[in-house]
Amino acid sequence: MARFDLTPHFLATGLAIAISSLINLPAQAQISEVRGAIMAHNVETNVSKNAGKEDGPDVQVEVLWNSPDWLKFAFSPRPGVVASLNTQGGTSFAGVGLDWTFPVSKNVTIDPYLGYVIHNGDPLDNPYAPADSVRRAKFNAEELALGSRDLFRLGVAVGYRHSETWTSYLVYEHLSHGHILGGSKNQGLDNVGIRLGRNF
Repeated sequence: MARFDLTPHFLATGLAIAISSLINLPAQAQISEVRGAIMAHNVETNVSKNAGKEDGPDVQVEVLWNSPDWLKFAFSPRPGVVASLNTQGGTSFAGVGLDWTFPVSKNVTIDPYLGYVIHNGDPLDNPYAPADSVRRAKFNAEELALGSRDLFRLGVAVGYRHSETWTSYLVYEHLSHGHILGGSKNQGLDNVGIRLGRNF
């Protein structure tokens, strides 16, 4: 099962911060960055056991706002929203999150992110009883069965700042309920891709 070595307290805190930061953004809050990404969908990794059950690519759009002052204690993540559309009719999602930026050099950054999304994938779990081994095995081999309608979205990007205006990224992300949002099967969904950001 796909699991992260993160405590439930950390995940719950991150989710609360993400939602609160969006709710509490002042009216004059400025957009920090608008991003577009092309992602390879449902790729094979050591984390997800769902590889190859759906095709891609995904098209993602994200909007990030400047980090509010009250998030300085958490290393000033930028709150944002994301929408991801699978172009082959597979699992798409939308949600909120927090994005951190840590400089490595003048132009290179490491950008971890944590979020909460709702997806449209069905079915959520295996409908066949364990005794129905043939159909149960076929379902497990072909369906994502993400186990929960809402998922955590965790990822990391490596960014390269081309100018004050443009940044490109290599991105890896994992979607999972982490046995926190749901108690059923938790094989997860992994995406990798490239992203272009327009900074303001």
